[in-house]
Amino acid sequence: MPEEQQRFAKAVNRMMDAIIFENWIRFYFLGEEEVEGAEEPLLMVAIPEKAMEQIQQRYGSLHDMALALNGREASLDSSRSAIVNFIRQELEGTLIPVGTVASYFDTRAFQNNLNLFNAWIQAAEEMLDRQFLDFDQWRDLFAEYRDSDAGQKLMAQMDEDARDASGSAGA
Repeated sequence: MPEEQQRFAKAVNRMMDAIIFENWIRFYFLGEEEVEGAEEPLLMVAIPEKAMEQIQQRYGSLHDMALALNGREASLDSSRSAIVNFIRQELEGTLIPVGTVASYFDTRAFQNNLNLFNAWIQAAEEMLDRQFLDFDQWRDLFAEYRDSDAGQKLMAQMDEDARDASGSAGA
């Protein structure tokens, strides 16, 4: 595989690490916070100090994302911001050429991996709920699913759907 393709694949994998990590945090570290005058409590990211220490020791630069999320309301905007900031800080200028982060999000490879992850998380939710699994376990379980017959079949279907969509768009 040419060096450029290897760098691209590595970038997509690191982008997916950021997505998986952010989902892992929201899955296990959400708490409710009562707000005066609000009908319902806010969902807040609340990572205990001991867990933050473990994250720092085990996951290096992802710790910055945990810091950015901790104590904030769990929202689409805060999640998106944390992921994009991580990717810009960690990957832009090394694995991703400066100014091209947005185009990496639009690639079929990234979109297919993201869709596959979303399918996996929905299918695995009950199992993930039964016990606390660390981030490495999530990453390994998703990789196993991606490499499984079911995961490969879904990826092939997404590729076929994308080809069909781009073929009909030009017609």
